[in-house]
Amino acid sequence: MPSSLPLSFALLGLFASRVLCGGVTEASWKALNATVGGRLHLGVPFSQPCFSRTSSNAVNVPNPAQCGEIQALYEDHLFRSSRFGGYQITQWETCQTTGDECLLDWTNTTNPAAFAAPRQCLQGSVPSYYIDVTGPEDIRAAYTFSKKKKVPLVIKNSGHDYIGRSAGPGTLALWTHNLNSIALSTGFVAEGCSNEPQSAVTFGAGVQFQAVYDFARTNNVTIVGGADPAVGATGGWSMGAGHGALSPAMGLGVDRVLQYKIVTPDGKFRTANKCQNPDLFFALRGGGGGTFGVVLEGTFITSPAVTMQVAVGTYENTPENTVKLVKALGKSATQMASDGWGGYITPSASGGVWANPLLDVGAAQKSAAGVVSAFESIGGGVSFFTMPTASDFFDTFIAPNTDPVGRPQVQSSRLIPDHLMANDDVLSALATAMVSSDFPQILAVTPYAFKDFDKNGTSINPAWRTAVWHVLSMNVWNFNSTRSERETAYQRLKTVWTPVRDLTPGSGAYFNEADTYEPDYTTSFWGPHYAKLLAIKNKYDPHHLLDCWRCVGWKGPSDPRYKCHLPAP
Repeated sequence: MPSSLPLSFALLGLFASRVLCGGVTEASWKALNATVGGRLHLGVPFSQPCFSRTSSNAVNVPNPAQCGEIQALYEDHLFRSSRFGGYQITQWETCQTTGDECLLDWTNTTNPAAFAAPRQCLQGSVPSYYIDVTGPEDIRAAYTFSKKKKVPLVIKNSGHDYIGRSAGPGTLALWTHNLNSIALSTGFVAEGCSNEPQSAVTFGAGVQFQAVYDFARTNNVTIVGGADPAVGATGGWSMGAGHGALSPAMGLGVDRVLQYKIVTPDGKFRTANKCQNPDLFFALRGGGGGTFGVVLEGTFITSPAVTMQVAVGTYENTPENTVKLVKALGKSATQMASDGWGGYITPSASGGVWANPLLDVGAAQKSAAGVVSAFESIGGGVSFFTMPTASDFFDTFIAPNTDPVGRPQVQSSRLIPDHLMANDDVLSALATAMVSSDFPQILAVTPYAFKDFDKNGTSINPAWRTAVWHVLSMNVWNFNSTRSERETAYQRLKTVWTPVRDLTPGSGAYFNEADTYEPDYTTSFWGPHYAKLLAIKNKYDPHHLLDCWRCVGWKGPSDPRYKCHLPAP
């Protein structure tokens, strides 16, 4: 539960060492708290209830009940997202340059070596304060405060953040997690437009995909979404591109969104769609979250409920088998994407899962013959299933097998274009990346078979439209890793992914799941659109009040809020 400021101000001395908001008086914070109705809170690190010491070796009274819950649910996506201080990828709870952190041992959360004295719970990169946002006035108040007091802002929703854009030492965060309204309209028309009504659903910014899929099942509709139940549908997912298993057949999040409601840094509450503020709408459809304003809600197309054909492959995960599998799957990947298959190949889980909303049982099994052959060639196999809805597919095959969280992990990724999918050098480089990383994954989630997209309406890199795979891998460390070990995790990624980039010129990477130090990031994320995006950024945020790591208009790594990012390898 969040701590209220009237009580928390007694702790200002205790937490003083974590606050970079120099010169901001207690009276100023109290005034801001009053303005936002008492919803300004201290940003408390997720695992603090387990520690007896905090910054400057000050005494902290552990809470055994809360600590036990944290230990039991340390890797639970939804639980982490419900705590402001919780980040799904925990290096963004830490200061990677200094080692300041408040982490448990993710391999054994009850290991006292992580939290017993003399270990201290340090603030790391968790924002110093946050506002629990309920509406536009809270955001306006934060903008005004930031301008006057020079306190940097970040925007946090679910904390599903691979790049550290929603964290930062000494920052004030706008937490949109509790904006959780959902409304279905069978005759939606975007404000100011005159197009034919269509079925659509409007989400508050904090609505997460578990709730989205439950809502879709109840209302007998299909909603395109991501794989992680804790990701916010209207947050960075949709604004960065937004992929999922349905994307090959039904498009990305940017293809499905009809309208956003947003407070831009000038304090104006705006509607962004094709008819109102169309330039801003273009920017929000791929330009990324965290930089154009704070989105309060989004409206997305719904489709009728659809039967899903599912293929599940399994094999013995050895490096040799994984190399053979990657090369074999690559040969049939373009045909699978053309037929509308989407899914995930995860070597660490010894298999893969694909889903198709377009084909019947017989056509699906015929279409997936190449996948069957690939798995059988290494002694594995493929089973087929029919699921009544996309939500049932998610609950049965995706939610129980979501990517691990609650650990520090760094990643690199690349979009692999169709004309290179049969290239032996490319497939060999991908296979090497798969077996040289702690957690590799191939995501067949690009909108390859979806042709009903607005060619000039989204700002994602056009490489998305011709890519067949979005491939990534991650390296991890633990609470007791040294700075050298953290730097090595990044360097290992650079070593194995540089050849992949070199072999895929003109492609790009997913804004939300890219390398923290992605080379030539403006081209990689947005291709030819960056100049236009920067002009839109300057129009709606001329003073660059909002800034985030390698976002549109980024100020660069020398800004104090990025002092916990390690130098690029």
